[in-house]
Amino acid sequence: MAEHQQIPEHDQPFIPPYYMLILALVGLLVAVGVLFTQPTFTVVGWGGLGIMLLSLVAWVFMAPEQAKAVLTGRTVRFGGTSLVVTVVVLIALIAVYTMVRNLSIRVDLTQRDIYSLTEESRQAISVLGADPTVPEVRFVAFYGAAQAAQRDRDELLFEDYNRISNGKVSYEFIDPDRNPLLANQMGINRAGQIFVGKLNDAGELDIENGELVNFASQDSLTNAILKVAAEGDFRAYFVGVEGGLNLTAATPDGMATLNDILTNQLDWTTRTVGLFDLNNPTGGVTLNNPNIDGEVVVIPGGTQALTDEEAQILIDYLDDGGNLIILAAPSTEADNTSLATTPLLNDYLWENFGLRFQDNIIIDPSQAWQTPLIPVSTDFSLNHPITRSFQRGSGMAFEIPHGIEIADPLPDSIEGRYLARSTAGAYAKTDYEAVINGEFDRADEDAGGPFPIAAVAENTTTGARVVLFGSTSIAANGYISIASLVNFDAMFNSMVWTTGFDEFFTQINIQSAQRPQDTPIFVDQQTSGMINLVTTVLLPFGVLLVGFLVWWNSREPAR
Repeated sequence: MAEHQQIPEHDQPFIPPYYMLILALVGLLVAVGVLFTQPTFTVVGWGGLGIMLLSLVAWVFMAPEQAKAVLTGRTVRFGGTSLVVTVVVLIALIAVYTMVRNLSIRVDLTQRDIYSLTEESRQAISVLGADPTVPEVRFVAFYGAAQAAQRDRDELLFEDYNRISNGKVSYEFIDPDRNPLLANQMGINRAGQIFVGKLNDAGELDIENGELVNFASQDSLTNAILKVAAEGDFRAYFVGVEGGLNLTAATPDGMATLNDILTNQLDWTTRTVGLFDLNNPTGGVTLNNPNIDGEVVVIPGGTQALTDEEAQILIDYLDDGGNLIILAAPSTEADNTSLATTPLLNDYLWENFGLRFQDNIIIDPSQAWQTPLIPVSTDFSLNHPITRSFQRGSGMAFEIPHGIEIADPLPDSIEGRYLARSTAGAYAKTDYEAVINGEFDRADEDAGGPFPIAAVAENTTTGARVVLFGSTSIAANGYISIASLVNFDAMFNSMVWTTGFDEFFTQINIQSAQRPQDTPIFVDQQTSGMINLVTTVLLPFGVLLVGFLVWWNSREPAR
């Protein structure tokens, strides 16, 4: 039997061969780490592979007998197949992972679709993305450093909006602490809020007409997108009359400011028309057009009474459910000539809407703007959309206004009320010649206030809406720049209310379907008691009992 000869100590390698195997393993781990953590296989990964190969070659030269044993020993003969299968499986897993990562395939495994659009939102956003007339929309998410984790989660949802909309919905993140000015402009008051706005033709965000979402709720975001992107067809026809306000004039008695906001900010269609254009097939105007979203006819003053034919055009329009705003012009002639007091139209409004202009001038020496001939009303209706948002201390100036009479009771199917009233110190003058001559002190026969000088009525059956203002100053440029006056707000709100412009946006509401996992679970007292019994008594003491029985049965029998 041959004796095993030990290798002399001076023939042992300076570095043990198995060190090379450890170094090769380190190189392999580095390469695998780069593969799974970096977007591309960088030079660090190639370096790891190089170290692994060089270390294996060094190991073969340093310990050839070990290398030969690895290739020809029992391990290879009996475990080679397992090793090959293991290597093939690992290579396949790496290939599948690399392919899936490059394809950017993403699956939302949450039950509530937290990181992807629901079917309802997906349909709405895909339609928006396919419509070339819809403007681009952008999320501006104000997330600070404390919301870094929430930002990463919400970005997945924002990316889905961007993808489904074909890029029409974009997003950006802004730290409100680093850009407080922009946050203030967009109405942001805390981190985590999201501003949703549309981009204009120049690619700039429309801050004035955006929507604020308090947190990344999918339904809220979808509805905000649809609201800011919605561009309904709303039209305002301003009747050109003698002595009336000019729609495009920038003078104090013009309406250029109102027209600019309607056309440039809200994308309305405005037009100056003659009364006969309203019922002329060739006039280019179709009243009560079912294909548009809202319209209103505005009469901005007028010192001449309407003819019966002209008045009948407006009467027919209101009978068909139309909307009308009348701004009464001041009566500065001795015969009190005014469009607002046209007998046929005024009588129709009284019989059908319970409102009419009075043949007088309201003078208020106790609360006026510069002169008693320009009363200032601070008594507003708090129950109507036109005036209920007006703050305490604001006023509405009426230049030489007519009073308005409101029927009590109102006609059937009519809902009406005053919008603004004069003070109790006001009085009504009917002696126009004396007013023209500057003699407007109160006479014994002058009725005392308060007087309605703005009123509104709606026919709940036909949908017709009427707003009466006792003066044209409500829409005039000269009163818009006065900070304490709400003349422009009253005129703008009237146009919004009569056309249903505010209701048009509230109708946009996408609601995700209720799912079983969203249904709250309520436990009655009996069920709650049973749960407590099972968890606090049966389970712990039952386990102890089972343990005792196992111990008892495993005891050695007594000898």
